[in-house]
Amino acid sequence: MTLTLCGLPGSPFYRKIMTVLLHKGLPFETEMLSPFQAGDDFTAINPMRRIPILKDSDMGDDFILADSSVMVLYLEKKHPEKSLLPDDLADYGRALWFEEYADTEMASTIGLGIFRPVIFPQRQKKEPDIDAALSVIRGKLIKINDYIESQLDGKDWLVGGAFTIADIAVGVQYGNLAYTGYAPSAERWPNIAAFLKRLGDKEHVAKPYIQAATAFATMKKIEIDPAEGL
Repeated sequence: MTLTLCGLPGSPFYRKIMTVLLHKGLPFETEMLSPFQAGDDFTAINPMRRIPILKDSDMGDDFILADSSVMVLYLEKKHPEKSLLPDDLADYGRALWFEEYADTEMASTIGLGIFRPVIFPQRQKKEPDIDAALSVIRGKLIKINDYIESQLDGKDWLVGGAFTIADIAVGVQYGNLAYTGYAPSAERWPNIAAFLKRLGDKEHVAKPYIQAATAFATMKKIEIDPAEGL
């Protein structure tokens, strides 16, 4: 069996699948793949031109999956050990919901609204658009933080009292937020702060995060006055 994960560590979806693979103890190879630099052959593989890509030689040389949520379900079906999806039907549904919420609402707000204006220009040796990122932090991100905070009230993990794909999916989005230099105020959102600390204590969560962090270490970061309570 050879599993190959293709993409870039800066992608939260790439780190989501890497975390799943590490959690399950599955051996895998990695292949760096940038959707921005890939040629037309990448479009033939994935017409959406998004990462990550997962290859599984067990299924044939041409077997490729091109969506992180599909990859999770595939890996759970093929390797049910150390499952990240709850047995309880209600909890199962909730875990899938949080994954979807993270992949869409959180990804568009954090990825497009904060990460990109801070990180992407610096990749091109340009000045980051800190003001654009701050406007999102002061606006739409507050509603997301309030929601996640409420869902963690009295709980260590988001669903069923156990670590699931919900925690991974939400956690990797906050990881991209951290790369910009911002973390939600621990005073305003203490549940989120404690949750992120628990995630960081898990080696299979920390390893992909640290791998990507080195690429952003020297970049300019967002600075917010603590008095803002953000």
